Amino acid sequence: MHNHSTKNFGNTGENMAASTGADVQSLDRIAACSVCDWIGQINKAWTRGAVGTLELAKVVCAARSQLMYGQWTQLWKSADMPISKRTGEMLVVIGRGLGWVNAKTFAQLPAGWSVVYFLAKLDRKNLERLLQEGVIHPKLTLRQAKELLATFGGRPNKLLKINVKQRLDRFGGFVRDTVSKWEPKERELAAKELSQLIEEIATAGGVAFQRISECGIFTWPCDLPADSRTNQL
Repeated sequence: MHNHSTKNFGNTGENMAASTGADVQSLDRIAACSVCDWIGQINKAWTRGAVGTLELAKVVCAARSQLMYGQWTQLWKSADMPISKRTGEMLVVIGRGLGWVNAKTFAQLPAGWSVVYFLAKLDRKNLERLLQEGVIHPKLTLRQAKELLATFGGRPNKLLKINVKQRLDRFGGFVRDTVSKWEPKERELAAKELSQLIEEIATAGGVAFQRISECGIFTWPCDLPADSRTNQL
């Protein structure tokens, strides 16, 4: 009886070991399958090119959150991955920081991942405000994105020192490039609005322009000293 019990115990131990080995292999297969699934999703988003950048960032970010310990590293060892681990880490930041952004808003951002990476670190309120004010636009450079991050960091509602010349240059370029295609009513409207802006600028500066005609022509007051005129400019 004793020998029979021992034999049964031995068989039970062998069965447990076999079962444990099978469970480990099963977990490995599940893990491998999970990694393969994410590789497929990442490649699918990758094939969409620039228009799929936001989707790609969200997919990579989701993979980073859901993969178990060790699987994230395993993911980047695959020869089927279309991007490097460094790029993947950047996309994780983009996915986390800009996960709330819709496609329309994302289209207002620069196309380069490295530029968007720094913008993704901005506080949402700041990012939304800078987009609305035109400070962030598709042609924003990497240097400018870094400067914005250095200025704002993650702090919301920090006041921005406005670059008036840069904005005027951009608006002037828009006018020069498109004015020949405007309708007569559009030119009339633009002239009227710009005339009103000139008056508002003068009023804000404490100087009243003299209107020469109803066509929107203005000049400095004749009795204003030359040095005062310069200071007002």
